[in-house]
This record gives sequence, structure tokens and C-alpha cells, in this order.
Amino acid sequence: MPSRKPIAPDARTGDPEREALRYLARRDRTEHQIKTYLVRLGTSPARVRALITRFRSLGYLDDKAYAVRWARTRLERRPIGRERLEAELIGQGLDPATTQRTLEQVYGDIDERDLARRLLKGKRAGPAAVRGQ
Repeated sequence: MPSRKPIAPDARTGDPEREALRYLARRDRTEHQIKTYLVRLGTSPARVRALITRFRSLGYLDDKAYAVRWARTRLERRPIGRERLEAELIGQGLDPATTQRTLEQVYGDIDERDLARRLLKGKRAGPAAVRGQ
């Protein structure tokens, strides 16, 4: 993954906690995403660790819950196979154990063969067939 440029000093308040909270307020984030953002702000590693711990304790960060919500939403919008979803979860910065638990949970309620049939039928019949309409 290419590294991003540091965030311009004039675009921030100077308070990493406040900036991270603003970043979190826009949408749900993983710990990895918040760490990356704080590093781009120029926050020290010790301060990054302290903020991650604080956000976890306040319930602002929960990678396990994030992964399940994100995966379910992703599958509802556009069904995909297990391997592709796994790659996307890892791309979100989630660790392998969280990713595997999430896959087991979200695909536990889905017949993957039926999903594959619907996807193949959808390629021939258009998007409505994939959604089951």
C-alpha cells in the first residue's frame, strides 16, 4: 500500500485526539485506519497507542464489530465469494483472526453454493437477479 503524505499543518487543529475523533465521526473506522491517520498527523507512537486504548475503552473502536457490520453491508450491496471478502477485510487493516471469525459468522447464514448460482444467474440476467428480485 502506498504511503500517504502527512496531513498539512494548516488543515488540523494541532490536537491529535480531536482530529481523530473528527475522522471517526465521518464513518466507522478500524484501529489500523485510525493509527494510519494519527501517524499522518505526525502523532508520536506513544500518543497513538494511548489514543487507540482510550478510543477502545470508550467504545469508539471495535474491530470485531466493525468487521461484521462492514462484511454484512458489503454482502447485501454486492454479494461476493469468501476469498474476495477476506481480501477486502484484510485490506481494511483487520487482523487474520478477526477476519476469519467474521467470515465464519457472515457466511454461516449463507449457502455459498446458492450465492454462487445467484451470482452466475445475475451475470446472465442482470443485477436484479443477484438481489433475488
